[in-house]
Amino acid sequence: MKSSSQQEPQANQSHRRSPSSSTAAQILMQCRWPLALLGLAVVVAIAGLIAWNQSQSAMREAVGQASQAVNAVSDGAVAIAEKFRSGAITKTFVASLPKIENSGSGRLELAVLQSTETFRSEDNLRIGWNYVSLGTTVAEISVPVTYRYHLQLEESWSLEVSNQTCLVTAPPIRPTLPPSIDTGQMVKSSRNGWARFNAGKQLEAMEKTLTAKLSQYAGEKDRIALVREPARKTVVAFVRNWLFREDQWRQDRFHRVEVRFADEPSFEPGEPTAASQSPE
Repeated sequence: MKSSSQQEPQANQSHRRSPSSSTAAQILMQCRWPLALLGLAVVVAIAGLIAWNQSQSAMREAVGQASQAVNAVSDGAVAIAEKFRSGAITKTFVASLPKIENSGSGRLELAVLQSTETFRSEDNLRIGWNYVSLGTTVAEISVPVTYRYHLQLEESWSLEVSNQTCLVTAPPIRPTLPPSIDTGQMVKSSRNGWARFNAGKQLEAMEKTLTAKLSQYAGEKDRIALVREPARKTVVAFVRNWLFREDQWRQDRFHRVEVRFADEPSFEPGEPTAASQSPE
């Protein structure tokens, strides 16, 4: 009897615990999703922290590499800029010119001048102590001529720098000899005096001297003056293209070229000479 009475309180105690255990289980069931989300947030936060540390490390490495690259480019730019300063730019330019191996090469063609030249010869013969005229023989030749002008690349050049302008002193303009004669368009005429019969010979003699006379004409100052400005523009374009190839033709380097020839007076920067347009 005593044992059964002891079992009843124990049973009552177990019945009293079961409601609290059931309540805890219910609480856990109700909180399972918030707890799961909280755990997921912790995992994501840890992963983000790790990724942030890795990105910071990668960024520091990238910045270091970029800094080295910038320093390398800067050093290279300084070295390039040194080559294009006054005192060094002439040497840099001349070194880029083609190497001349014989006197027939190394020309920079500058300009072409076309003209029709007319030559006339008159020969009057008199006899009898100059009292009697046998007439005048007249010979005339008209021919189209093409004059070409050049400079010799191996002759002396001088390049100077004024702000962002390249001042060029180029070799003198020279005629390309002999000039080109269009014999197909040559017109000849002659007329004998009343007692003369030498017009043909006079015409033939004149024709033999054409090349020498035209070569002399080509070098005259008046004809060279006619081609000087076109020739200047050719040299401007030549130097500008060289600067462009060397990556010096830009807004922060050179954007103007001025040219004079060695047989011209010295010029002051900015005076009206042929000059290139500013780069785009």
